[in-house]
Amino acid sequence: MSFHTRMRDARWGLTCSTSIYSQAVFQPQAIGLVFINLLSATGLLTGVVGAIGFTGLGALALGVGYAAIAAGAYFLSRALMPGQSKPATPQPSDVQSNIRQEISPRRRIYYRTLTGSVIIFGFRRGEKSYLLHYVCEGPIEGFVSFRLDKKPVTLDANGYVQEAQYQVGGRSRVRILIKTGTMADGPFNELIAAFPELDTPMTPFRHRGCAMALQIVEQVPAQQLQDVYPNNMPTLQFVLDGWRDVYDSRTGTYGYGGNAGNCLLTEIMDVYGLTHESTEDINFGSFAAFADHCDEDVALKAGGTEKRYRCAGVIYLDSENEKRIASIATICNADVYFDTEGRIAVRPKMRSVPAIALRAKNGDHLSLDMEGGRALQKLFNTAKVTYVEPALNYKANEVTWRDPDLMEEDGKEYSEPVSALLCPSATQAQRIGKLAVYEANPDFAGQLTSGPQALDLMEDYVFTLDLNPEDAFERVACASGTIEYDQQSMAVSSPFVIFREGANDWNATIDEQDQVIVPPELASNVDDVALNVTATVELQENSAPVLKFAWTAAGGADLPDSYSQQVQVSAADADDWHDATVNQDQNTALYAAVADGGAYDWQIRNIASGKTFDWQESIVPVTVVVDPTPPQALVAFSASDGTGQFTANFGTTNDEHLATVAIYRVPTGGVLDEGTHQVGRYAVAPGISYALQILSTAGNFDIYARPFNRSNKPGPLSGPDGATVS
Repeated sequence: MSFHTRMRDARWGLTCSTSIYSQAVFQPQAIGLVFINLLSATGLLTGVVGAIGFTGLGALALGVGYAAIAAGAYFLSRALMPGQSKPATPQPSDVQSNIRQEISPRRRIYYRTLTGSVIIFGFRRGEKSYLLHYVCEGPIEGFVSFRLDKKPVTLDANGYVQEAQYQVGGRSRVRILIKTGTMADGPFNELIAAFPELDTPMTPFRHRGCAMALQIVEQVPAQQLQDVYPNNMPTLQFVLDGWRDVYDSRTGTYGYGGNAGNCLLTEIMDVYGLTHESTEDINFGSFAAFADHCDEDVALKAGGTEKRYRCAGVIYLDSENEKRIASIATICNADVYFDTEGRIAVRPKMRSVPAIALRAKNGDHLSLDMEGGRALQKLFNTAKVTYVEPALNYKANEVTWRDPDLMEEDGKEYSEPVSALLCPSATQAQRIGKLAVYEANPDFAGQLTSGPQALDLMEDYVFTLDLNPEDAFERVACASGTIEYDQQSMAVSSPFVIFREGANDWNATIDEQDQVIVPPELASNVDDVALNVTATVELQENSAPVLKFAWTAAGGADLPDSYSQQVQVSAADADDWHDATVNQDQNTALYAAVADGGAYDWQIRNIASGKTFDWQESIVPVTVVVDPTPPQALVAFSASDGTGQFTANFGTTNDEHLATVAIYRVPTGGVLDEGTHQVGRYAVAPGISYALQILSTAGNFDIYARPFNRSNKPGPLSGPDGATVS
């Protein structure tokens, strides 16, 4: 007895689709007809009919047809299934995790997601470190946002990070530059400028066709390192809109999108090296219909709708071909198969529309065995689906879908995990969970033997099983395992299952059982505290001035003991900040050295529980005045005539605030302008009489004198007294 066997995976679940790896469907009847025509053309038809009869001729022709199918399917599978075994080791053109490390797999990202990167180059030159990140294959639609150490950051037009944490000395110390991965992209100019030796054809990493990022991190003073880079080199992450070349067979265009059917088609085309012109290899019409199915609006329990099936996330291109395709097919109930013309096609896997009917009244059932379909050795009434939730910072999340009828029947929960990491929606994940529960719990399972008309099951495994008139039973069934054809008896046999009705129905009120709970942002009660700051000038033992700062909480509030402060000082308007020395026990700080008469800006901020708050800045500069008290008036001031000089005579009181005396010379009768008419500033001591001889041009002059303290605070003006210089 000769059997022509077509194998299907006996386990019918979301993790095992009727894929192009297990199905090759042609028309054996058409091949048999060609065989008969060949006999007729060669004159052999009459002899053959005479020998074996018309019935025998039909069986022989059908057998030839199935033999041709078996050979054709084998060679086609070898041509189309390089992914049955793991691909060869990646070539050096693939992405490297580091110039000196082994190659890292390339990857494609669909739709919007949060992702990290692979650092393919990292080196420090001067005060800057340059890190080149491979993100994914390009082109992508674009980068949406950026994160450093998992915290969102904003960039200016030149890529500089704007958050205060990374601002030191009035400028940002971190810069992020990006490329979306077009083939026109060249290397980053900033990288080549820093490393001109890399500007060669032998550069050990590639740029074109890859979404890339260049992270430039500048060094900061050691005392600020912990504040600016608390985790050393900040980790870079991206929220991005992924692959821009998703093919939509409905419009014949490429673009950005998350329709799961279109993503599935795009991945299949990439796996097998096909294009939009491969009409003999792909049934684009089936993919267009499936894309429409994925775009159907599904009601949400909270109101509104969402599309039935979306795809978002990362696919690693070194994965086996079947795994790449199945990862998308899993999240959209897709069955990828070969149609009657040998083209790759797609249809919903769990569906209630049969292709053929096998009816008892037509004699289609040669034998039938059927029993309850639930496997008692492994009960399964609850699906726990793992997916990625954008509302939870793109973290993996789990939702549960339970079948209430099965739960009541079993008396307890029996759960199975379902992985759907390319699913971006909790409700879509629950729809996937419902399909998984229905597939694992058919109403009936059995074995059917029918005539050659059942060979159509090789084209579409969904059929109507009608037991009338013996039993009032008519249900939609699915061939679920090996389909065998006995050439001699022309009998077709296959196991089958009958799923419970309603797998694709979705009543949001009932079926949407899990709601995503976004945790509230809980207040840590570690809040900023406004500070009242007093700035004064003090003298050190060597009489050098220093700025002293003291602070309390504003508005009578308490300043917690766990809070510490950082104080910085800069010359007014210079934006060149330097740390003051903080005494945390006394809530004070000292800053030196400062110049008497100089003006300075200051800023202070709180640090608590690992959180650094914003700077509180001075409104007006602090001017350093060591001695605010002006000196007393001079004693017995007078001026004397002389040749080529005049003499200024005066005495000083015993005044500790006296430091210098300025002498002014004004033409007789003129108006004193101290800035113009000053002829000298002389250091003096208290309690002493002076006769200062001062060189001068000839003329008649009014002489004035004024004492000053060390901070240039003026005392009373003395004079005028006349002097003639000959």
